[in-house]
Amino acid sequence: MSGKGAGGIGLLAALLTLAGPAFAAPPVVKGAAVKPAPDPAALVAAGKLPAFFDPNDLSKGPVLSAKSALLMDADTGQVLWEHDGRVRRFPASTTKILTGLLFAEHTEPDDVITVTDPKITRIEASSLHLKPWEKLSARDLLYGTMLRSANDGSVVIAQHVAGSVSKFAAMMNARAKELGAFHTHFTNPNGLPDPNHYTTAYDLAMIARGALENERFRDSVSKPRRVIERSKNKRDRIVATKGKKFYQKFPGADGIKTGYTRAAGYCFVGSATRDGRRLLAVILGARNAAIDDTIPLLSWGFQRFPPVWVARKGDVVGTVEVRGGAPGKVAVSAAKSLHVTAMDEANPAWTTEIHGEAEAPIARGQEVGRLVVKVDGVPVNSAPVVATEDVARSAVAAVVEGARPMGWLFAGAGILAVGVWRGTTAAKSARRRRRRLAAAGRGVDRGRPGGGGRPDRVYPRYEGRPRDAAHHARRRPGRPAL
Repeated sequence: MSGKGAGGIGLLAALLTLAGPAFAAPPVVKGAAVKPAPDPAALVAAGKLPAFFDPNDLSKGPVLSAKSALLMDADTGQVLWEHDGRVRRFPASTTKILTGLLFAEHTEPDDVITVTDPKITRIEASSLHLKPWEKLSARDLLYGTMLRSANDGSVVIAQHVAGSVSKFAAMMNARAKELGAFHTHFTNPNGLPDPNHYTTAYDLAMIARGALENERFRDSVSKPRRVIERSKNKRDRIVATKGKKFYQKFPGADGIKTGYTRAAGYCFVGSATRDGRRLLAVILGARNAAIDDTIPLLSWGFQRFPPVWVARKGDVVGTVEVRGGAPGKVAVSAAKSLHVTAMDEANPAWTTEIHGEAEAPIARGQEVGRLVVKVDGVPVNSAPVVATEDVARSAVAAVVEGARPMGWLFAGAGILAVGVWRGTTAAKSARRRRRRLAAAGRGVDRGRPGGGGRPDRVYPRYEGRPRDAAHHARRRPGRPAL
């Protein structure tokens, strides 16, 4: 190596030595404050991080942006997880879950509903853009109201079912209590802002759970898009939910309802069914799209709380007494699968009872009772049970049944005979009383029945009062007359 090259290398080394401290780690200064790591929950609440859960530690609940949230097993009613689930919140358009249920309960699918309110066009969106005197089937009005979240459709429903919005609101509040929602008060059918219109996440889950038991309601929210028929505005026939992302991205999604107002925030009640088991998620007051809270909550729930199957559909679960049957009992099977949800224990303590009794003859597959599952003595789930075989009427029961008409005939004859005897006896007693009174009127004591009197004695002092004289003589036998 030449001297010139060696000199260049030495100069480079000297420069690196001088610049070295700039690339080194800064020195640690004792007593200096260490900046804490950002709180994930705070970032989610601020909308800077999406809701999430830790798949590696399912014991930790999900981190959500919602003010209130609740996860429920729809089949058993068990609350699996909640955050401020009993705090009053504005529900926005999730109100329409109860509106749709009442409409399904009080109409038939092919009923024709006529829009009679001339002010219907003034109701703010979301809207079906209904026109006065427009006609729709009850089926299509339910689809349109639930999927498009139509505020005008909700008013038409209220007026059709109850005659007015105020009367319908009273029906809503009564029905909510029947469903177990005791901290809910609704003033309108669509959830538009009102200080006295409120619910809780728990109450909304109970309302949704009850609504999903209605087949028509369940059908109305099971798909994200429908095509309806209407007599006016015929170009506006496609109705779709704002929650289509949930249906598209979450396997098993089958409902239910979005909601938003400035006061309520973003709301969503989501339902999903996997392996025959349905979970419900209620999100109230989310910072952004409530579905972004719903998906991680349901995902965590299905993983964290596995079902414990008590009986699968078709399993023989016991016997039921059969009156008049040969034999007197029949084996029964579950008409649907039944489960309880494992909470903190892998195998929760549960018991089953079969409630039912049947009368022969019965056919195979006939419902003859219910299988009830209890956890800690409290019923949490039930299903019908059906007979696994035919049961004929026993010969003895058939004979007794055949003899029953004769038995009724003999009983009737006996009652008639008793009536005749009592009538005859009464007539005889009346005749005896008349004879005694007649004798007393003549002033003669005929004596007591059985002898002992003196029929020839006359009581002059009692003339004009024959009945008293005779009575006195009977009550005081043996005393001389005055």
